[in-house]
Amino acid sequence: MTPVSTDTVEVGSRPPEPAPATNRGVTVVLYVLTAAVPALAALGLLVAMGTSARPGRGTPTGSGPADHSVQLFVSIAVVILAARLFGRLAKRLGQPQVVGEIFAGLCLGPSVLGALVPGAGSWLFPVELRPVLQGLADLGLIALMFVVGQETRQTSLKGQGRVATAIAHAGIAGPFLGGALLAILLYRDWAGPQASPVVFAMFLGSALSITAFPVLARILAERGMLRTLLGRLSMLCAAIADVVAWCLIAAMTAVAGRDTPARAVLTVTLVIVYGAAMTWLARPWLTRVFAALEGREEMRLLVLLAGLLVSAAATSAIGIHAIFGAFLYGLCCPAGSLTRLTERINSVSGVLLLPFFFVGTGLRTDIWRSGFDTTLLGVTALVIVVAMLGKLTGPMLMARASGLSWPDSATLGVLLNARGLTELVVLNLGLALGLLSDRLFVVLVLMALVTTAATAPLLGLLDRVTSHRDRSGRGL
Repeated sequence: MTPVSTDTVEVGSRPPEPAPATNRGVTVVLYVLTAAVPALAALGLLVAMGTSARPGRGTPTGSGPADHSVQLFVSIAVVILAARLFGRLAKRLGQPQVVGEIFAGLCLGPSVLGALVPGAGSWLFPVELRPVLQGLADLGLIALMFVVGQETRQTSLKGQGRVATAIAHAGIAGPFLGGALLAILLYRDWAGPQASPVVFAMFLGSALSITAFPVLARILAERGMLRTLLGRLSMLCAAIADVVAWCLIAAMTAVAGRDTPARAVLTVTLVIVYGAAMTWLARPWLTRVFAALEGREEMRLLVLLAGLLVSAAATSAIGIHAIFGAFLYGLCCPAGSLTRLTERINSVSGVLLLPFFFVGTGLRTDIWRSGFDTTLLGVTALVIVVAMLGKLTGPMLMARASGLSWPDSATLGVLLNARGLTELVVLNLGLALGLLSDRLFVVLVLMALVTTAATAPLLGLLDRVTSHRDRSGRGL
């Protein structure tokens, strides 16, 4: 018998056919003729059609948002990396991180990058992308002012309120007087197109009275002074001074640029009504809402962000800047229970959003276009001297009269002299309102950078003088 094969063949299937032998050279030629050449020809045809298209025949005449997607993503990466790099360099040099971030923004603007590589600045930050970058900067500012409001709310006046209030008032009155005197000197040639003499004097006085509350807190933390008596007292003074200064700026903003006195009165009235409503109605309501949402962090974050944006929109609709609504919302939210959420908002805005504010400031600061001459340098030096004398002298003398030693009084004055980021917020507001000329904006930006950068060296000098006196006293 013929043996039966044990191999089975599935019904309907065919054994695989062997692969045909191929000639590699022929395959390459055929690929070039059938794939590469038609693809390149089609691409060339599309390019030719695009360059020869005439406006008005269905072809857009300008660049749409999609045309700048590459620049947008590259500029975001450059801004964030530059801010972090310059911030770390500043910390290594013993400066607050914000000094490096401000300097990074100036370097990416026309004063440095635009002067060295003109094409790079216009490619990174084309005009079409400016609204997007400004939107990111505005979100960062709103988050910052909320954090400042929360930190101000958490600063207790217990046991030191009288002394802190007196020192804070001295830290406002001196710089305000200096700013008003500068306004008399600078108004004719340096004021903006929308500035009346009174409003210009109010703005300069308020701008010189500002203390950078967030910068001060970070300086104290880096030096281990945050929990000391002097550190707490300086925080109290800065909180009181900034609340008063922001109230003055809000009033000035409500008046500036109004067509009629009746409109200005209406805006001021609405601001007062909104502030009272937030203080007497929203504040206890927010306390109850966040207490009811205890343990539900995502819901609390949602309510927090929604309320923040609504408050910012409300003050913007009234006629003053959205940052005032954010600051007031931070003052009204309960202190202590929102610490973790506030830290989350602060970390995200500090890394992702605030660098765009620094870049926006840098793009508006063009030293060369403003005329970098002896007049500009002389006015800058004068403004720096007046700003520093006002902030150093008044608080130092009042602190000494309140019982502090001369070294502690001098340290307090130096700490309150740091203006930093908060000063830039005020200056950008003044420029947007037409109260500052471009040249005076450059001068005041340089003043903010110098007064903030001078804080660490002055504190180090005071430490050395104090330690030398202690050693001399022990030797005697």
